[in-house]
Amino acid sequence: MYKKAIAAVAFAVSSGVVHAQSADKAGWYAGLDVGRSRLGMNGGDVDNAFGNQGIASSSSLDQTDTSYGLNAGYRFNNYFALEGAYARLGSFDYSASTGTDTIDGKFKASAISLSGIGIYPFTSQWSVFGKAGITRTDATLDASSESGLTPTENTSHTGAGLLFGAGVMYDFDRSFFAKAGWDRYTKVGDPSTGEGPVDLYMLGVGMRF
Repeated sequence: MYKKAIAAVAFAVSSGVVHAQSADKAGWYAGLDVGRSRLGMNGGDVDNAFGNQGIASSSSLDQTDTSYGLNAGYRFNNYFALEGAYARLGSFDYSASTGTDTIDGKFKASAISLSGIGIYPFTSQWSVFGKAGITRTDATLDASSESGLTPTENTSHTGAGLLFGAGVMYDFDRSFFAKAGWDRYTKVGDPSTGEGPVDLYMLGVGMRF
């Protein structure tokens, strides 16, 4: 009896995998993601950026914000896709005290990316994926003196970095899917703005054409 039950389960699982592998999902797709971002910087990074302007400060920095993104790509087969994306990484408030003045502002970042995505379908509807790619990130440190007595300037940086991620995907049918995932942008900003990684925790929906 137990042998028959085990055999039945094994057959069901193997049938699901075969079905997942045989259903062709190749073609163009596009999607929308929304979630939360976490900035891998702290107040000391803001202080270092102001130090480059000759300003001594002690700063506090929010490290989380809402993020969203758009993506489009081509899935070559059931196992691999190439994807381009835009992501708003976040707008993070900070407050810097100089002892005689307070500087307020935001660290803002966004990115465009090109990634290869490996996909493993383990049923006809569920699959897991991993991604790796290159990014072009834009970061800005906005600064404003509350009293107007401290001369400040906004700084910005555009640079290249790497992107890694992973997640799970659910196909409602051939055309529509949903996903949950994590992306890490390894380097955002530079010493003039503050620099660090950004992690995104996203939910998304998409459509195949």
